[in-house]
Amino acid sequence: MIQFLTDHVDLVNTALNLTMVVIWIAYLQIFLVSHLRQSRSVIHIDLGLADGSLSRCLVTNLSSGAIYVQGIAADLGRDGQSSRMVITEREEIKTQDVVDPMERTNRGTLQPGQTVDIGSLDDMIRRAQIRLGEAWSFDEIEKVTLIVVGISGQADRIVGASKEFSVQHEEKRVMFYAENILTHQIHPRQTRKTFNDLLRERTFQ
Repeated sequence: MIQFLTDHVDLVNTALNLTMVVIWIAYLQIFLVSHLRQSRSVIHIDLGLADGSLSRCLVTNLSSGAIYVQGIAADLGRDGQSSRMVITEREEIKTQDVVDPMERTNRGTLQPGQTVDIGSLDDMIRRAQIRLGEAWSFDEIEKVTLIVVGISGQADRIVGASKEFSVQHEEKRVMFYAENILTHQIHPRQTRKTFNDLLRERTFQ
């Protein structure tokens, strides 16, 4: 064995060098995958703390860095059509009813792991009535889609997420069920378009 290695020292060195290159490439790939996972922004949307239209809409930052919530919208579907309204500002709360003006907005920074209550589903209906000037009721709504758009401080880019809830009527009460447990993370280009739409149009159909 020793004689073989001595006679083929160049071949052995080449094999060792190739092995080291493969190992370093594997380490580099593991490092890049880990870095991408840590730098990726993840926003989770859920309902809880109550039933029916009193369910609270919860937004959680599952990223490793802070996210600034820039805009929140809701798509309300009925009769095969969808109406979108921006619900970032909590217009159902009157100015004179709060001490801190920040209580009337959902804008703000979410630290990693932090959850914010953006209002109940009933609050959204009230905001829809204010913005659309129409009489809305959950009796005629078939689905609700929540959209959150933010700015990632870690990567300095626009991020977003959305989640759809179906509306079902059970024993004279309205219940909401998520179409998927996981929250859909919007593609950066889609997020930018959605973000621009939120800035340009307060409501659209």
